[in-house]
Amino acid sequence: MPRYFISTSDQAQVHEKEGLVLSGPDELALVLRQTLATMLHDVEKNKGRTIFTANAHDAYGDCVMDARVTMMARKL
Repeated sequence: MPRYFISTSDQAQVHEKEGLVLSGPDELALVLRQTLATMLHDVEKNKGRTIFTANAHDAYGDCVMDARVTMMARKL
């Protein structure tokens, strides 16, 4: 099974050293979505940020998947 390394736009390195062994693209997409959800919940660290990204790299450092969410909240 492939090993993936995740990095995020808030400079977090998720499982940076050991990577994650996942079954494939579907499981990787789930992990990236969960990573973005965690970032959205960290209000203090990400105050003022509107675009959040998480990228997955293989053992060779090649980007194999990226995910992005844009959030905007405004008073009407």
